[in-house]
Amino acid sequence: MASKSSKEASTGYPEFAVRRETISAYFHPPLPRSTFHDFVNKGVIIPMKSIRGFYLLNASLRRLGLREVPELPKDPTERSMEDIIRLAFSLIDPLAFPPPPWLLTVEMIDLKDADHARRIADQHQAAVDALDNVYLKIAYQGVVLDAQVMSEEEHAWDD
Repeated sequence: MASKSSKEASTGYPEFAVRRETISAYFHPPLPRSTFHDFVNKGVIIPMKSIRGFYLLNASLRRLGLREVPELPKDPTERSMEDIIRLAFSLIDPLAFPPPPWLLTVEMIDLKDADHARRIADQHQAAVDALDNVYLKIAYQGVVLDAQVMSEEEHAWDD
């Protein structure tokens, strides 16, 4: 097993948001679930803020005393703006806006997509919180999604 490194300086590689299985795969045999969560509780493996079940790969590898990675074995799937908006609204109110289905099956989220979703959530948080009815909240999300589609169609005509 890897030991905690005293050196915390980043090598400049990009950060990746990944699921537990991805970090555990850097060990042979893979980390058991209980050991993994012990590392999380001790601050060795760093959970990603706002998105439950995802962890910062390179920051965690650094703390584990392992070499950072410049890229993941395969490129993350490109997410559409609709996917990112749906993720953003699930960050605002997970009961009214359940996480998008693709989030349950992916092993990693590109950190820029996660950051983009967080910024969209911050932009709409107050407006959604001001609505007292779940139907109005869902309608608000629908308007935001419709506006995105209209914007994409408008830009398609510009090309």
